[in-house]
Amino acid sequence: MDWEKFDFEYTYHPGNIIPALLDIEGYKRAVLNLALPPDWREQLNKLNRVRDAHGTTALEGNPLSEEEVSHQLDAIDQSQSGSNKPTREQLQIRNADTAQSWVKKRFYPNAPPMTVEDILKIHEMVTIDSDTKDNIPGRFRTWPVTAGAADLGGVHKGAPHEDIPRLMEQYIEWVNSRKSRDNHPVIRALLSHFFLVTIHPFGDGNGRVSRLVEAGILFEGEYNVQGFYGLSNYFYQNERSYKTILQGCRKTQPFDVTPFITFGLEGFGAELKGINNFIKTKLNRVVYRNMLVSAFNKRVGARRRLLNQREYYLLQFLLTETEPKDPFSENPSRKIIFSDLFGSNYIRGAYRHVTPRTLSRELIRLAEVGFIKFTKDDTAKNWIVELDFDAIGRYSQT
Repeated sequence: MDWEKFDFEYTYHPGNIIPALLDIEGYKRAVLNLALPPDWREQLNKLNRVRDAHGTTALEGNPLSEEEVSHQLDAIDQSQSGSNKPTREQLQIRNADTAQSWVKKRFYPNAPPMTVEDILKIHEMVTIDSDTKDNIPGRFRTWPVTAGAADLGGVHKGAPHEDIPRLMEQYIEWVNSRKSRDNHPVIRALLSHFFLVTIHPFGDGNGRVSRLVEAGILFEGEYNVQGFYGLSNYFYQNERSYKTILQGCRKTQPFDVTPFITFGLEGFGAELKGINNFIKTKLNRVVYRNMLVSAFNKRVGARRRLLNQREYYLLQFLLTETEPKDPFSENPSRKIIFSDLFGSNYIRGAYRHVTPRTLSRELIRLAEVGFIKFTKDDTAKNWIVELDFDAIGRYSQT
């Protein structure tokens, strides 16, 4: 990195990014066109808070799991600090969530322009009480730093500390400039991330601050829809690519940021797709449940319903058991191995007065009429069952 030649000049190749932008626009419209029930919105917001806080701190070495992160956010929501003093790692999670909330309130469409004071405020919030070694919360560093590693594209030397105040004033001037705002909002957010983490103005917390600035610009551009989320989780899931691509884009000046922009756009598209998957899964399962009620009430003969009572409750059980473990999964139904199904407490209780053949016969019938489907798992050498959501189209009007 040649700091004598540094400026906010960059290039990227539009042909490489147009497909990703089209995907983003499509996913964004799909999400915005849906009015979510309050409990869905609350669940989605909590999931995104957890993923973002976990992702952004894990990138900096925080070892806490998503489950532990969720516990920390619950403590914040319930105003409980706990009987024990929080660890440094727990404080990092709480700080990240506090900063998320502040960013969401500070940056909105037509909000006042970003300032240096905003950057310092974000840094203070993410590092206060937790990152004080070789770092002063809310203050620019006054010493040299390096970041990165040889196996991640190389070591990056941050800007000379005596130049940081001037460079950060120039950074803010660029962020608020017409040139910056002429970019698509997601590209503008990624460029802001790139330049801030390249300057590396703080002793610690540079990555966390840059990702929050990125999220703030997404809020301002109305691209952070249905809760708080950004790219922290995607960057963490693809940590090696994130750090290697970031460092690679710093090797020539003016910066060719095409790889980083392409990578970030693909990540943001994946995040939006995950939100759509969450909503699609919720809708599919609600409609499927309602369809079961209609099918149970539908008579197909003098003494026969489309679903008998035992079949109806079996499908209700399967609807609960096949809930995806990953709420952002593209598949709205988790698969169940036959042996696990036959050995479940529900099946043992519901079918205790009939022979095993009765259960098999009813499962086969439910597959034949299209409520469930069977596939063979060659790895496990067993049959598996999952819901067939095409039944919604077949039976919703019954």
